[in-house]
Amino acid sequence: MRRLLVAVIVWMLAACQQQPTEQVLPTRMDLNAIASSTAAVATSEAVTTAAVTPPTLPPTWTPLPPASPLPTQTPLAILTSTPPGFSAAGTIFFIFNGDSIAALKGDGSSEGLIAVGGAPADLTLSPDGSLLAYAADAAGSAREVYVTNHDGTYVQKVSCLGFSRVQQPTWSWDSTMLAFFAAQTPDGPMDVYVASVAGSGNCPTDNQQRQITRLASQDLRDLTWSPNGQWVFFSNGPVLATNVLTGETLPPLTMPTGFGPDFALAHHPTSSELFYLKTDGDVETGRRGGTLSQMDTSEVQPQMTEIRGAELFARSLRWGSDGQYLLISTDTDVLLLAEEAGTSVEVVTGSRFLPQPALSPDSEFVAYVDAGAENPGVPQIWLADRRGESHIQITHHQEGAIDDLAWGPG
Repeated sequence: MRRLLVAVIVWMLAACQQQPTEQVLPTRMDLNAIASSTAAVATSEAVTTAAVTPPTLPPTWTPLPPASPLPTQTPLAILTSTPPGFSAAGTIFFIFNGDSIAALKGDGSSEGLIAVGGAPADLTLSPDGSLLAYAADAAGSAREVYVTNHDGTYVQKVSCLGFSRVQQPTWSWDSTMLAFFAAQTPDGPMDVYVASVAGSGNCPTDNQQRQITRLASQDLRDLTWSPNGQWVFFSNGPVLATNVLTGETLPPLTMPTGFGPDFALAHHPTSSELFYLKTDGDVETGRRGGTLSQMDTSEVQPQMTEIRGAELFARSLRWGSDGQYLLISTDTDVLLLAEEAGTSVEVVTGSRFLPQPALSPDSEFVAYVDAGAENPGVPQIWLADRRGESHIQITHHQEGAIDDLAWGPG
């Protein structure tokens, strides 16, 4: 409770601080050209910052559903200098234009596609940083869960349901299992399934793929695991918990407000703290969003004690892999909550796109989505230091959507 109160105070102070002048890293990248049908079968040619006029953008390539995600594309290499004070390491992964997975060096020095086609969605990085999981097209009209390594040279189908609706693959904290929602038809009611990554080459026998709920609901969202892998938590309006081993789903753990569901569940990776958002609203302005809330899951039972914190009108929550920091995102802003100190800093304000923040592996930087300096109508990836004092644009796409930022090592 003390941490949440301190977080509110610091957040209010941070909002009053003057924001520094934004800097721009002069990198130019045309991912749409790579994602064309030509690039799906040809090796990408290296380009450098010497290129002055970019080529005319072709229409975004929309592939036919493949039996599995298409093979790796050779990434482009763009060499640039990184502004002083910004030495962000690792690789930022994201869904580009809804039909490709892109990899971007944390300092913006190179960018390219590691997978093209298959309509990938819900990209998520394993806690140990070794694999990416996502949902994508499979045979016929089916969607399945896949994993891939950082350069796309290894791709493995994990699930084998043959269902048309598979979404939100979510890693267990030991990076060995995935939970996900699935339904037989595109608009059908969903349930929760789990599968191990190991043995997925002989699914479902060797990877223990199985259904663990019998809810048949359209309202399932926001999966998260307990650190010991015993429980999967998710929202069905209230927060629910299912025992992964027994398949028992407990009665509701929370009681939602009249404004909407409890959502954006984010369990701490090592402690018994489950953070989530309770939908709240301003009757005068009509604004809705999430109030930061938490519960202690050391003993999971119906009607848990809920501790409410700041009314942030937040949209999403996301822990760093080591649990030191919690990213809190609204429609336009990003706050970074230091779990141990119980303090928060507003690192992003006024983004013109959903920020979708991701924390660097060393917790020194936050990647997020905002409008580009050249064209405010095109989303770009920016970096902010952990204190929110400096901001740098590290992509310069000519067009295209950016979704599901994930920042890993390497």
